[in-house]
Amino acid sequence: MSIITGTLKPFGSVLAAVCVLVLLSSCKGAIDEKNFVGKWRSTRLATPVYLHANGEWEIKTDEGGVLQYGVWKVKGSKITWSYKIDSQFGHDWDPILSSTPREFRVKEDDGTITTFTKLD
Repeated sequence: MSIITGTLKPFGSVLAAVCVLVLLSSCKGAIDEKNFVGKWRSTRLATPVYLHANGEWEIKTDEGGVLQYGVWKVKGSKITWSYKIDSQFGHDWDPILSSTPREFRVKEDDGTITTFTKLD
């Protein structure tokens, strides 16, 4: 049997269709930065993280006191966290593993996974 002679043509068509479906299902849509705006519970922190639409982030106490703050941005499939500790600026570029309007997961520099669940 030969694909060239067309004997396996139906099999070849099915195989091509399956390949296209696999490729399409593996493609991820663009990550919508707007989905990240809100109040979040992190698996790494006891206090909420607020991601504001203007690109600022804050970690606040229940009383509203700011413990830490900085700026954030989603670019491609990564979220960038910028912050200042004392007189030093730092930046983390965390790959986004999954993202929905109610939850997102990132991979930290140490390889651990942090899950953020929306609180508002």
